[in-house]
Amino acid sequence: MKRTRLLAAGIASILSATAAVSVGLATGAPGAAAASGKASPIKHVIEVMLENHTFDNIFGTFPGADGIPAGATLPNPNAASSSAPDVHPVFATPNEGDVMSALNNGRGQLQMSMDYQPGTGYQMDHFTLLPANSMASITEFGPDFTPNQQYLAQHFELADHNFQPLIAPTQPNVMAALNGTSHGWYYNNFNLNDPQPWNSIFDEMTAAERSWKIYYGLPREHLNGTIWEKIVPPDHLQDITTGDQFISDVTSGSLPEFSFVRPGYGFSGEAEEDLGNPDLWVGQLVNAVAHSQYWDSTAIFVTYDEGGGFWDHAAPPAAREYGTRTPMTIISPYARPGVYHQQTTNVSILSFMQKLWKMHPLTPLNKQQNDLTSAFNFGQTPLPAPDMPVAPPDALAFHKPGNILSNIDEPAKGKPVSIGLMAETPGLSLDSAANGPIALSYTPPPGVTAPAGNPTTVMMTGGQANFTLTFPTVGYYRVAATGPNGSLGWATIDVGTTPATAPAQ
Repeated sequence: MKRTRLLAAGIASILSATAAVSVGLATGAPGAAAASGKASPIKHVIEVMLENHTFDNIFGTFPGADGIPAGATLPNPNAASSSAPDVHPVFATPNEGDVMSALNNGRGQLQMSMDYQPGTGYQMDHFTLLPANSMASITEFGPDFTPNQQYLAQHFELADHNFQPLIAPTQPNVMAALNGTSHGWYYNNFNLNDPQPWNSIFDEMTAAERSWKIYYGLPREHLNGTIWEKIVPPDHLQDITTGDQFISDVTSGSLPEFSFVRPGYGFSGEAEEDLGNPDLWVGQLVNAVAHSQYWDSTAIFVTYDEGGGFWDHAAPPAAREYGTRTPMTIISPYARPGVYHQQTTNVSILSFMQKLWKMHPLTPLNKQQNDLTSAFNFGQTPLPAPDMPVAPPDALAFHKPGNILSNIDEPAKGKPVSIGLMAETPGLSLDSAANGPIALSYTPPPGVTAPAGNPTTVMMTGGQANFTLTFPTVGYYRVAATGPNGSLGWATIDVGTTPATAPAQ
């Protein structure tokens, strides 16, 4: 497959400019009240849910966390043609970025990869043996790929034992996070005619006369007739709104008590999208809240719906149906800085709100959760608002004309490629007021001269610019764009290479 990826590598210099933060241990007991005993000042909860990465995949080298063990190995999927029986995790190289195809993350495939053995539990050692995933499953992304999320974890709190609530792909885990159950569905093809009531957190908050909204970075019509309309009260469908409305509500003082925020195509972090774009998006959203009236009364949870088929070394408890670990970053003036080692799932955020606002668990799974109050200290001196390393007013998103995705079909070498560049706000809507010159820079593959004749400057008018590029030979070419008011973006164009699943060892 031919494709382009947005890439966050190369901005490590921005991260290095931030002061190193010592990592403490947040070790309160599950369900314990905040140590200060003071009433919670939290009046707004925001859950930002990205997609398809495990903890080790994103934070495997984070200081103080339960990350990738030294010398970790898995079976070599190429053992028949190799003298090495085992392989080590592979760290993605910056110039290639995240250019692999999506992994197989179905329930059956995850069960095989996690390798449950009676009496000893999950071995977490068969990820490389699944032919569809192989070495790609143990590709890890260093901190250069997610500078905003790394910064937030350093300055606030990172939960390193957060498990996906189900051994299942995206939709069952999203539904469990919002309902406390998937009602027995372990696959993405929900029966929309299922008569049983879902009784979601949105129903509970409506009954408690508390405000909420679902902010989804997709055109509203894409959600019509989907499971999303089944989990909200029928007379509240207008509260499923767009991503750009989140920024409008923050700036206008209209933020609800619970905001559930999901990015759209190109910004979610799935394996066919680069990690740079969702990381930029997270930085912009957190930055908007941090510099608003809501900072002092808000808890933000940045989560991932499930692990996407990637390897993680930490086994979930054998008595549960939990899947692999996924990242959870807790951002609040009252978060305990450091690493939170207590076991959680994304359902724990429901328990946190229920404890906070005196509501009741929706399901037995919901009732069993750590309610996350021990991750906070409401009596501490409030932490300052973050100064995000990469949070420009607009993301310069690379598009091929007519394609709403960030992907660009891979060109043959020497063939001109038409590129569209758009200035998009944190809500992923076009900023038509962005006008001016865009500077383009190129990083070719090792040993290749930068392509001659490609433009170094293009003009943006009405938030858009168009240009063509050509490439002399195969390889991964990184293109960076900087423009008005500090806007920026980047893309890695895969020219003629074999679709990457990760190098063989």
